[in-house]
Parts: sequence; C-alpha cells; structure tokens
Amino acid sequence: MRTMGGLTIVPDCTIDDISVSEKSMLILPGADTWSDPKHSTIIEKASELLSVGAAVCAICGATAALANAGLLDNRAHTSNGAGFLEMFSPAYKGQNLYIDKPSVADNNLITAGSAGALLWSKQIIEYLGVFQSNTLEYWYQYFSTGDSKHFFALMQSL
Repeated sequence: MRTMGGLTIVPDCTIDDISVSEKSMLILPGADTWSDPKHSTIIEKASELLSVGAAVCAICGATAALANAGLLDNRAHTSNGAGFLEMFSPAYKGQNLYIDKPSVADNNLITAGSAGALLWSKQIIEYLGVFQSNTLEYWYQYFSTGDSKHFFALMQSL
C-alpha cells in the first residue's frame, strides 16, 4: 500500500488477524480513498472493535468512512469542519454530536480533522497511558510550540 505522500506501508497482519478485544486499538489514517469499497472490511472491523470497547482512532478522510458506516451517529466526534462529513458521507446522521474542534476523544473513539493531527496524537498517547500526565503535557507543549524549554522539561520528566 502506498500513501498519498508516497510512503509504502507493509501491514503486520491481515484484517482478519486483528484481535477484537477491548485492549485493541485501530488507527485509521487520513486519505481521499476511503469511499472505495475495498475499505469496507476494515470499517466493519472498526465497528466490531467499537462494539467491544476497543479504541478506534480516525483522522481526516477516515472519519468520512466511519460516518458513512453509521459509526459516528451515536458518538461525539469531529472531522474537517462542519459540512465535510455530509459532503463525503451520504449516510451520515451524527450532526447533533459533531464538535467543531481539531480533535475529539469520546471514550474509545478518537477523531480529528486534518489540522488536528498533533492533538489527535496526544489523545491517542493519553489513551494508551504511554506517559504520565505531566510528561504528556510537556511533550504536547514542545511539539506545539517548538520552545526548547518544553523539550528540557520533557526530558527531565521521563
């Protein structure tokens, strides 16, 4: 598989091999190809994962695929701005739960618009418990500002 930017991705497993448990996490990257029927199998897997309490994280175009499958109809979420999901997802019915923010975490669903990649990453890291809260905040401050004082605070907090 090749991304829009030309990066080749080699999956570690097939979709059928993805474990469906509440400890699983599925990350769906942004793209303009999510309306292609070849992606229906991974969207079905996303539905399975959400139903057992596993995390599903989608950004940019991937949010449209979730919306079209009805997976955003009953969960707080965001995307690339008001009207984006209606434009690309004819079956979308979750307008009342749309939050106009760069990234939204609602229990086990983490969504973002294309401009929310950094906050989306922070919310995924937080969900996974990779860092203590102060370390995560230094990480976020460093990458959102580039200010070296946050880098040194980050390093000291590790």
